Order: sequence, then structure tokens, then C-alpha cells
Amino acid sequence: MALKYVKDKAEKAWSGTKKLFAFMTLWGLIFSLATISHVGVAFDYDDTLVNSAPAFKKAFASANQAYSPEFWAVVNQSYDLEKPKLFTYPLAWLFRIFGFKIVILTARPDIRAEALKKEWRHLVPRGNFVFGADGGSKHTYLQNGTYLLFFGDSDTDITEARLARVFPIRIRRSKQSIFKQDYTPHAYREVVIPFSEY
Repeated sequence: MALKYVKDKAEKAWSGTKKLFAFMTLWGLIFSLATISHVGVAFDYDDTLVNSAPAFKKAFASANQAYSPEFWAVVNQSYDLEKPKLFTYPLAWLFRIFGFKIVILTARPDIRAEALKKEWRHLVPRGNFVFGADGGSKHTYLQNGTYLLFFGDSDTDITEARLARVFPIRIRRSKQSIFKQDYTPHAYREVVIPFSEY
């Protein structure tokens, strides 16, 4: 009886070891291919990677003029009010663990955004947090790299990715989003991730 118990335990341990080895082999292969070929995955920031409505609401309440430099300074410094989205934030880390270069693209101007960039330094190196005022549109940036996927929420994100010949994936906006325009999921026959609004 004791011998059978030991044998069963040994078989389970060996089975678990084989599965772990297979996973590590797969991870190593994907990591090597991704890092050698410098393949990247890009994410839009507002309403895709984070729910940034609280930061924008604070800026609308405190700035004298909407979309002024003072307004953008408040938005960029209120990152502590933003909440990472439950689907895209872990997904970005998963791609990072598998060796893909992660880039964050935002239409925001780079006004007093050093702390925001520093907050995201573990997921993306400093140069890979790209602001709209850094020159050019999102498709210009995407087509100058080797990107496989672009995750975005707006219709413009979908069209920009296609212009750059990068596969677009739509992330749903939170109901709390302050942005209501430029958002018609499935209108471009794109892949839309269900329940990604949370």
C-alpha cells in the first residue's frame, strides 16, 4: 500500500516536472524569437490601458481652460487617480514577460509628465512612453517599428493601426469614460475584446 502511494506521488511529481519543462521551453522559444527580432506590441493609454476618467475630471474641475497646458499638467500629474484596466494591464505584462517590446502611445502632450513616465518605467522604458506632441501620428510611429498588435479603444486607433499594417484590437471603454465620440465597436470589423471595459 505504501509502495503504491509513493509510486503515485512520484508519477504526479514527474508529470508536473514535464509540464513545467514544456512551458519553460515554449517560453524560452517565444522570448528568444521576440527579443532577437525586436517585435513589439503597442497599447493606447487612455481608456485602453487605464481608466483615466478621474484624472480628466480633476483637470476639468481645476484648470481655467480645457486642454490648456495647465489642464494637461493636471491630467499628467493625476496618474494616482487612474486605474489600470483588468484585461489590458495584465496582458501588457504577459507580453513583456514573453520578451515583446511594449510601447504606450497617447494623444496627450508631454507636459509635466516625468512622474507619469516614471510610474510606468517597469513596463516600458522611458523612450517607449510616446506622447502625441512627440511628433507624428500613431500610425507614423507604428509603421517605423516591428509591431504585431495595437490595442486601442477609439475608431481612430483602429484606422491608425491599419494604416501602419499592424493588427488592431479594440478595447471597450469604461462607462465612466469622459470620451464619447470616435467610438463605434465592430464598425470596422475589428476584433473587440468582450468585458474589456473593466
